[in-house]
Amino acid sequence: MPAAKSTQERTEDRDFVTALARGLDVLNAFGRDSPEMTLSEIAQRTGLSAATVRRSLITFEQLGYVRRQGRYFVLAPKVLTLGANYFASMNLKEVAQHDLAGLVERLHDAASLTVLDGFEVVYVAHVPSEQRVRHGRNVGTRLPAHATSTGLVLLAHASAAHRASLLAMKDLPAYTSRTPVKPAELKALFARILRDDYVVARDTIEYGSIALAVPVRDGKGRVVCALNSAGRTGVIDEEQMVRTRLAPLQETARRIGAMLDRYPALAHSVPHF
Repeated sequence: MPAAKSTQERTEDRDFVTALARGLDVLNAFGRDSPEMTLSEIAQRTGLSAATVRRSLITFEQLGYVRRQGRYFVLAPKVLTLGANYFASMNLKEVAQHDLAGLVERLHDAASLTVLDGFEVVYVAHVPSEQRVRHGRNVGTRLPAHATSTGLVLLAHASAAHRASLLAMKDLPAYTSRTPVKPAELKALFARILRDDYVVARDTIEYGSIALAVPVRDGKGRVVCALNSAGRTGVIDEEQMVRTRLAPLQETARRIGAMLDRYPALAHSVPHF
């Protein structure tokens, strides 16, 4: 999946704070495959100069967001406050967490609520099942939208221009032999989702995974996020998934959508692509 443009590539207007944006680029350079990095490694990863990275790291270290281990830098626990503040301000516990927990208790599958960010989905609420999965999901997890059930739902309801941008991409990553990457395949999927108002994704992000996803609409009928129930193919097949999970998911999606009218911050925070 193509990376977002770096700060150096963005068009800067008079009010754009370049130093702040570059500092965020430094924080975002850390991840699952790069939990500890030297200054030069961060500079290489971000495309920023070593001097810029050094100033950002010193600032974050003094503010408590970064720690130094010899030549290496690591994120500090204080970084979690940024995500925690988002979770609290969106009232996600009131909006979705209780309903997701009820789905898991009823269906014994994991349940997740995601939003679209470009061509990725971001998990804003998640309740795991007892089943083990290779791609662990947590609040804040990002996955490629075209390879996930909720991502396909959200892409189908995105603007025609946004879908066209996805379809124009060359070499979309395939995580399994069933990951939809061809434009014709994706177009057919989007049309089916708009017709049926749900999708089943089997073995698209990893072998052995199956998920059913439905859209969540706010009071104005806009698709704000997507809800899914995810299990294992050795336990349930596509027909059983739809027969036993679709109605509970749609019921839960309606409840969450109604809650968005009471707590509209989540709907307001989600960009409409």
